[in-house]
Amino acid sequence: MDKELQVSFNSGSSKLYGVLHSADARGDSARAVIFLSGWSGSRLGPHRMFVKTARQLCSAGLNCLRFDFAGRGDSEGGTSNASIASMTDDAIAAMDYIEKNHGISKFTLLGICSGGKVAVSAAAKDPRVERLVLWSAEPMGTLRDGVRRSRKTLSVVGEYIAKLMNPRTWKRIVTGQVNTRMVRKAVANCEQATPEERKAEDVILKQFTSYRGNVNLIYGTNDPETCMASKAYETLCHDSKIPHDSHRIEGANHSFYSLEWEKQVIDLTADRLK
Repeated sequence: MDKELQVSFNSGSSKLYGVLHSADARGDSARAVIFLSGWSGSRLGPHRMFVKTARQLCSAGLNCLRFDFAGRGDSEGGTSNASIASMTDDAIAAMDYIEKNHGISKFTLLGICSGGKVAVSAAAKDPRVERLVLWSAEPMGTLRDGVRRSRKTLSVVGEYIAKLMNPRTWKRIVTGQVNTRMVRKAVANCEQATPEERKAEDVILKQFTSYRGNVNLIYGTNDPETCMASKAYETLCHDSKIPHDSHRIEGANHSFYSLEWEKQVIDLTADRLK
């Protein structure tokens, strides 16, 4: 009989709380799936998606851990002190806890949104990670720059196309009232990450190129930024020879807010982890 156990473990000076879904004796006792929430999320996941996924995976024989990052949910710690680096430390502490207390040393990290960045960061550092499942994962470092450039450029181009449909705009162009040089600059300009963020995340990305586990990417087609992020991660994995596959849920938004989208994501995830 599968069990859901309340657990706690330490990460730095904070005690973190979570739920361990323990598969019965027929399960894979050598592996576990650890769920990583988004920046402001909890161990439940959006619309309890983590709970539903963990229960389905556990019924298929996989041990799963859902926990709250420090400063989130029931866990100790200050929210204002959180960062991708601290969340990565929490994820590694979760692996340490499971290995020490349950003898499991091979892990799949399942992250949504910024939890995907945590998963990539942990995989770059810890050889115990053998698979990543990334739902709507945010881009990192130079990957993020490219995505934001594309997003902003598309937005600005759309605005100017709408203006060009207005006859008054053409009149202003012909009479010299529109500075076309500034228009070109606005379209070409891009939003930049802070130098500190880019530097730290680029170090992680460089380390990640040596990762040789599997990466499964799942995105919604109605989430423009992360849809572009999917392409960025696909290119990174391809160039680095990291085994990967990518799937897009037609019409789905960032957090897969429909029963049909949710079911597709959970079933895809379960299929990849069989």
